[in-house]
Amino acid sequence: MKYTTDNDATTIFDADVFWKKNAPRLRIFNGVDNQTNNHDAGSRTTWSGQLSEGYPAFAALVAAMAAGKQTLPLAFISNGGFDATQGVVSLTRVGDANSLARIAHPNIMDPGDMNSDTYLSNQTMSRVIAAQNGRLQALHNKQRLPILKKSMNALYMARQGDDGLATLADEFNSYKFDDVQDLPGLANINNTGDARDLSSLMQEAQVAMLAFKAGVAVSANLDIGGFDTHSDHDQNHTPQVAQLLRALEYILDKAKVMGIDDRLYVMCGSDFGRTPDYNKGNGKDHWNITSVIAAGPTIGGNRVIGATDAGFKATAVNQTSLNPDANGIVVGTNHIHLQLRKLAGVDKSEFAAQYPIAGEDLPLFTA
Repeated sequence: MKYTTDNDATTIFDADVFWKKNAPRLRIFNGVDNQTNNHDAGSRTTWSGQLSEGYPAFAALVAAMAAGKQTLPLAFISNGGFDATQGVVSLTRVGDANSLARIAHPNIMDPGDMNSDTYLSNQTMSRVIAAQNGRLQALHNKQRLPILKKSMNALYMARQGDDGLATLADEFNSYKFDDVQDLPGLANINNTGDARDLSSLMQEAQVAMLAFKAGVAVSANLDIGGFDTHSDHDQNHTPQVAQLLRALEYILDKAKVMGIDDRLYVMCGSDFGRTPDYNKGNGKDHWNITSVIAAGPTIGGNRVIGATDAGFKATAVNQTSLNPDANGIVVGTNHIHLQLRKLAGVDKSEFAAQYPIAGEDLPLFTA
């Protein structure tokens, strides 16, 4: 599969080139059963491992664990998708450097110019901050409900980390963000609209990785839409897949340049898959079987686990070898999240008991 821009011959994505380069660092799960074709439920089970409501996203649990040990003003960053926290950690929505600068320097009219006018005098701003902290402390002292007290603690810790946030925003001011034209082979792209979602993902990824590197965040949601192709599936779905995978390659390459590839884990998934057949509008509808891509320093690459048959139904795998086995089990999002929790140490935390996931223990990242 190749995807080229509409107005010139620039190839945004070539599947053969992509897989030859990236297969050694990717683990692919095919035939993953989401057990639903509902958008909300599908997104929830893909990113929490639980189909029913009331569970936080895995990224939120990882951030909550880290935030309990150190000051992290941006512990969990989200640009969309399933990002429920259930109150275990504060959520920050920062999609670009300008937004972050405004959060870090709320009293400066133009955060890009630290010498610009302020909304309030320094003395007045100091009194406002003191009043905010005093009110928060008073509310905290009166609160008796554990979950609300925990949320207030998270807010207090986030405010304590404002200095780190400001430092990060200042670093962003001197950082040159990569865009589509900076990618190999795309320097001469004529119509950047053909790669708009790729550009957005690159922006979101750079904000997240800079925050990781600075030690103010530990998890982030990146988001891309456009896959709900009930009509003209091939025409609409192909460019989205191409941009998604090109962005994944960029993230893995950039992490190495930034020196964080030895501790960065990436999971790529969707709410569900598409039907094996086309509908009357040449589109494809919702299907409960999907795929997941995972990468990270302790995740063995060059491995494909699971498959689908001719009817795009999931085939079973052996519980030990993970090879095809008619007497085995079908991999579900619950199995993947059980192993993600092990990988991150969440399985040993209070959250594992508070938000349990049932399922067989499969060596999904090691076999």
